[in-house]
Amino acid sequence: MKKPILIALIAGAAATVPAYFLIRKMMQKNHPSTKTESPSEASPKINDLINEVQNEAPVKTYSGLVSPSGLPLYNFKDEDNLIFCDETQLGKRLIQLENSINIRDIGGYTGLEGRKVKWRKVIRSEELAHLSDKDVAYFSDLKLKHVFDFRNESKAQKTVDRLPEATEYHLLPIFNSLDKDTDGIDFTQPGTVDHFMRGIYKVQTEERAQCFAEVLKYLTEPSEYPILYHCTNGKDRTGFMTYLILGLLGVKDDTILSDYTLTNLTFDESFQLLGTIMSEELSIDNYNLWEFYGVKPAWLKSSMNYVNTKFGNVENYLLEETDLREKDFKKIRENLLV
Repeated sequence: MKKPILIALIAGAAATVPAYFLIRKMMQKNHPSTKTESPSEASPKINDLINEVQNEAPVKTYSGLVSPSGLPLYNFKDEDNLIFCDETQLGKRLIQLENSINIRDIGGYTGLEGRKVKWRKVIRSEELAHLSDKDVAYFSDLKLKHVFDFRNESKAQKTVDRLPEATEYHLLPIFNSLDKDTDGIDFTQPGTVDHFMRGIYKVQTEERAQCFAEVLKYLTEPSEYPILYHCTNGKDRTGFMTYLILGLLGVKDDTILSDYTLTNLTFDESFQLLGTIMSEELSIDNYNLWEFYGVKPAWLKSSMNYVNTKFGNVENYLLEETDLREKDFKKIRENLLV
């Protein structure tokens, strides 16, 4: 008998074990001179968690991305799903704190008229409930002005963000109306998770534009930076918000997709921890839930196709679907483009 589990949990399954080894490998490949924090330098709490996961839920070896039971598995880390571009710049983009794995700066990309997006102005993130004191101090030193939380109210209250005292917190739930159990959804059937996630992107693109616009309003004021926005794992709701910002700044869709797929750097760690937790909650083999822990370019492309086909571009989409106006876009570009 499958146990009910909130869609909000599944839609943003939280990864909480740092991807030290994978990220270090990718950074050294792309930036040989970059130094990264080693696991031994991580906080004791995270080291304990790493040991616990390794002891209780070891990574199984499989060939050709097939599970031990023979289930074909989607490869989230091949060149089609973990995409690097000339402006990836992992050394500057990844914000590596003690108790986080998926916090990234969206700066450095080329926008309108060849102008670059400014660094350390806008940050995309996973939830912040697990930050260490040192992590909180980092954001305090950054003088972080605003944090926007896309999780539902119950999740935000259960796992409260840890923030500097001077940072203003805003709860902007994207999916409150979808908080229902998943009885009736058979995740053991091939393609079910993919279909479910495409539904998530359809709803947030076609019905939640105004929610995302509330963040953009703060970007019109130069005194309100830097800002950070997040959902649970920092991949789906956060990925769409990033698409809107970068698209408004004139960053090319291919580059935005590249940024989106960087979440797959953390896939192994997300699967190790959440695969076990969600498997127990749903009484389903964790490999049937495999596709919840990464991002497929096709998911964000579905949103891009909707915006480009129906509206022409992100600016027109926001003009028609929200209360933002052209004067707002001009201010955002003045604030965020060098």
